[in-house]
Amino acid sequence: MLNREVLSASEVVYDGCQEQPIDLDISLPDYCPDIQRILKCQVLPSISSRNVSGDRLEIEGTCTVRVYYLDASASSAVHCYETESPYLAAVTLKQSVEQPRIYATTRVEYVNCRATSPRRLDIHGAFSVCARVCGRADLEIVTSTDNKNMEQQVNKFACNVCTGFSQQPFTVEDTLELSPGKMPAESILRTDACAIVKTAEPMKGQVMAAGEVRLHILYASGDESTAPETMEYVMPFTQLLDCEGIEESSTCRVQLVISGVEIQIHADYSGESSAFDTHVHLLASVTNFTEKEMSALTDIYSRAYELNVTRKQKTLESLAGIVSDTCLHQFSVQCDSGLTKVLDLWCEPCTVTAAVENGQLNFTGKLQICVLALNQENVPFYFERASEFSCSKPVETQYDTHCIADGTVLSLNYRLTGGEIGLKAEIMLTAEVYELQTLRLITDMEEDTSRPKDKDPAALCIYFADAGEKLWDIACRYCTSVHAIQEENDLTGDTVETSGMLLIPM
Repeated sequence: MLNREVLSASEVVYDGCQEQPIDLDISLPDYCPDIQRILKCQVLPSISSRNVSGDRLEIEGTCTVRVYYLDASASSAVHCYETESPYLAAVTLKQSVEQPRIYATTRVEYVNCRATSPRRLDIHGAFSVCARVCGRADLEIVTSTDNKNMEQQVNKFACNVCTGFSQQPFTVEDTLELSPGKMPAESILRTDACAIVKTAEPMKGQVMAAGEVRLHILYASGDESTAPETMEYVMPFTQLLDCEGIEESSTCRVQLVISGVEIQIHADYSGESSAFDTHVHLLASVTNFTEKEMSALTDIYSRAYELNVTRKQKTLESLAGIVSDTCLHQFSVQCDSGLTKVLDLWCEPCTVTAAVENGQLNFTGKLQICVLALNQENVPFYFERASEFSCSKPVETQYDTHCIADGTVLSLNYRLTGGEIGLKAEIMLTAEVYELQTLRLITDMEEDTSRPKDKDPAALCIYFADAGEKLWDIACRYCTSVHAIQEENDLTGDTVETSGMLLIPM
């Protein structure tokens, strides 16, 4: 006589990091000049695939190591040696996962680089692959009973839960021309790329994502007497992404990760290197959220017999909203007084966290600013500085919250004044805000017919109630119903408003 329903909710089965070592002993190829001084060693891990099979999480990608250095000549040329190697991070989960949803990021821990000779590099370091894996956790609960001897308390609530997740690679490609007046390109020293989703229109089983890739290129012209040049491009794209369960009314989020950038220098009809054949490889993750009306039996008692009730505590994670904002962070950094020109300026991937407090969603993060510049002798040098930032947005929540946040530096502008660089960073911040409802749910019960309840033979009892006392607790104590107490005392609410006498029908 019990009515049951399967309650589907999201459950975190893994949230952690795995460190990947970097140990390289490199001999420079013949086309690279000798090393006189190392400027910067940069580690760039990327993710190409994320998969869960049973209870095993596998994240694959590549780790690129770039070494910027100067040779023995008194020129302003910067040289770059780059090497790339694949990696596999495997984690055993605490259980098998149904319909896994995988958030994965990389984080550089440290890197040490030294030249053991003009032709050899010794590099040691580590980066971490961090992942949060959520899966569907089904729990069969009791929603009601047809037994007329039982009084039931049912909690109805709305829950915005994940009902679909998919990953899909795609490539944005174009031939990008050098601006008039720019030196021709001989080699690529450094590339930065970020992908932005501007619109995501859901439809049946798919979402149409439109956005752009912002690409920054530092290149050398081949003229040893000239410093490197920079170019910036915007590559728009539209892409149709598949995801089961998406409807036109769905709430969906599209996240993009750069999994690789391939650039070939393209020569025009005259043989001058005037363009870049560019392929930017992206990995898109689509998460679909659907609002569901749910009901659960949270309390019950029998007027005739004692009950044996089995309960289980469950925390339901419901999407409260996806908050996105652009933060402008202005700050300044001190530099060597001999700095005469900035050759290149960039940020390492920024770290961002978010938390809800007093009706505000507070973002906090840290930027690592990297500067490649010329001194008064026209010799390149490198330095870096850190800067913290914060941003707040109003948000409405009813329960405890959990936030998943990320940030992307869209642009970085500077102004050079004496020994100080004034900087303005445009940062796109996004957070998924989840409300956490913890419920004690009934999964099974039965009447113990060997333990009948003692009933008062009187037709009415008098009870002196305190203000704020729940009618449910009073009805349970006297083996009657809330409706009977309300009817007998002309009450409409579920609690006693003022202290006083109540007539309890038996």
